[in-house]
Amino acid sequence: MRIPLLLAGLLVVSVLSCGCKNEGWGFGTKSPISRDRQEIPQPIGLLLPQSIRVHPFTGRTFDESGGISGIDVRIEALDAYGDATKAFGDFRFEMYRHVANSLDPKGEMISTWEESLLEPKANLLHWDKTTRLYTFKLQWESPVPVGRRLVLVASFDSPFTERLADQWEFVSGQ
Repeated sequence: MRIPLLLAGLLVVSVLSCGCKNEGWGFGTKSPISRDRQEIPQPIGLLLPQSIRVHPFTGRTFDESGGISGIDVRIEALDAYGDATKAFGDFRFEMYRHVANSLDPKGEMISTWEESLLEPKANLLHWDKTTRLYTFKLQWESPVPVGRRLVLVASFDSPFTERLADQWEFVSGQ
C-alpha cells in the first residue's frame, strides 16, 4: 500500500513542477519590481555610467534662521574609462542622521527625493555643461541645525546599466 501512495505523490509533485518558473526573491532571482535591462552593444556600453559619485562640489543652502533647509547635490556619472558621462535613468537620494562609531553610519532617515532623468529635457535641466556634473537642489521640511553630521545616499537605476550608488558623509553648515 505504501508504494502506490509514494508513486502517486511523486507523480503529483512532478506534474505540478513541470513548466513552473521560480518567481521568488531567492538567490539569483530578480526582484519583481526591478526593470528589465536593455542589451547594449559593445563598445557603446563602455560609454554608459559604470559608477556614480557624490562630487565634492556638493554644497548646502540656508534658511533665515541659520539652519540648513536643503542641499545642492552634485553627482558625477563615470563611464568605463573614468570620464564624466550622461546618465539616463532615475536618481534617488536619501538623507540620514549620522550614527557615530557604527559600521553603518545611517541613522534615522530625514528625507528622500526621486528625480527621473530618462527624458532628454529633464536630463538637460540638471546637466551642467561646464562642470559635467548633474545638479539637484534638494530641500526638506524643517531646518537641520548647523553642525549636525548627516549621511547622503545617492542611487541611480537605469534600463541601460546596473544599479549604482554612492554615500557621502558631511557636517551641516560646513
